[in-house]
Order: sequence, then structure tokens, then C-alpha cells
Amino acid sequence: MTTSFAPRAPRQRSWSMIAAGSRALAAGELIILHHHRRVVLVGCAGAATTEQMAFMIRHTTGFLQVALHERVCDRLVLPEATPTVRAISTLGHGQCVTVDAAAGITTGISGADRARTARVLADPTTDPGDLTRPGHLVPVRVTPTEFRMRLTTASVALVLTDATANRNSGAVFADLDGIADPTSVGDRHDAEILADRYGLTLVAGPDPEDSVR
Repeated sequence: MTTSFAPRAPRQRSWSMIAAGSRALAAGELIILHHHRRVVLVGCAGAATTEQMAFMIRHTTGFLQVALHERVCDRLVLPEATPTVRAISTLGHGQCVTVDAAAGITTGISGADRARTARVLADPTTDPGDLTRPGHLVPVRVTPTEFRMRLTTASVALVLTDATANRNSGAVFADLDGIADPTSVGDRHDAEILADRYGLTLVAGPDPEDSVR
């Protein structure tokens, strides 16, 4: 089942906990995650569709990232891009060299192409030669430390998608665009507007200092 993005009848939506977010993801939906002042759209990378990617591109900054376990990044030879600041609190923490799928795409930038690349990244049978570099999706390396000591938005998104019991581990996510103020990134109010409009599940993430495992 894939999310239908036809506008829904407006109703006040409440913020749910992690378990509700995983259930929605397992049903093939996108969710909206609020974590430590960031509001992001999240989907399962292994089940990403063209429609979902087009929706994410339209309603986010368009800077699409895919959270992956460190062991997956190592297997796919995805090195972390040299960061300006290594602090775990920085938005660019863990970002790797950008990639595209090596086959089955055109320019790499379209919703269809980025959906295929996301699925290739999440597929446990993928090897390094199945990806080209640079590309149009940003893998994000999530280390075990991030689950134990300080949660990042990428690690929360990855926990949510892992809990769906899908063998293809990976979370595609991007920061919501501002609705009330289109010149800024989205906030909780913008998230509620979008959730009401399209029937999306709102998820309040845990405190950044907490562990979700």
C-alpha cells in the first residue's frame, strides 16, 4: 500500500509516539517527524516510490538524504564527506559522498530516479559497483554511538524504518519546507498544516539525549 497524496478533509491531527510512526511506515506511508527543532518527512528507502519522492521534493527543501547503518556504508564503500565541524550536533553529521544508482535511471535527479537510488541503497544485495559517485542522494552514516549516547534526526528516522521489520534497512528523509513562511524551513505548525491536508502521521521524536534502543 502506498500513500495517496490527494488532499483529505481537514481535521486536527495530534502528535504520535514512535510506535505509531513505525506502523504508518510499515503500511507504505510517509510520516512527519519532529526531532530537536527539525521537522522532516520520512519514508522507507527500500520501498520508496516515484510518487513519494515527488511529494518529498515538492514539500521539502529538496535535499534528500538516506540514513543507513554504519555497517551498510562500509559494505557499499560510502566514505563520510570531510566535515567542516565533526560535532554530532551539526546538521551535516555523517553525510557521505552523494550517489546515484548505476543502472535503471536517466539523469538521477527525477523523483523516479531518486526513488530507484534509495531502493538500491537499502537493498542488502547491493554492492559498491551498483552505485555511481557523485549523484543526487546523500547517504548518511549512522553509527552505533548515535543510538546509545546522542540521538540525531537520521538515527531516529532509521530506528523508525527498522521497526517496520523490512529487510531493506534505510530511511529517506528531508527537511520540511516552510508553508506559513516559504523563506524558511518548516516548523511544527507547518507540519500540522501538511498532515491535515494529506492525512499524514505526525511523530514526536524522543529527547536528543535519550536512547530509543
